[in-house]
Amino acid sequence: MAYITLPTVFFSEKFKISLLAFLIALIIVFSVVNKFNIVTVIVIITLTTLLLIIMRSSRGQNLEGSLPNTIYPIPPHLGLDGISLVNASNFN
Repeated sequence: MAYITLPTVFFSEKFKISLLAFLIALIIVFSVVNKFNIVTVIVIITLTTLLLIIMRSSRGQNLEGSLPNTIYPIPPHLGLDGISLVNASNFN
């Protein structure tokens, strides 16, 4: 007896999040506006982009927008140990 097997489809996590953001934007826009025109398409694209940014940054996957470490290197106006040489008091 021969069994028919369906191919397994692998979707990446980024694609799943993008698809979910698109579906949420589609549901929101079409529940408010019940017609399809160029303004609706632009609003869907804009809302999808905003939702995608929110969803990726909330999951910690926004590595492109991560900030560098602010401790290293130390600012150039400070001394080698991180204490400003201008503010040092001399109590002789």
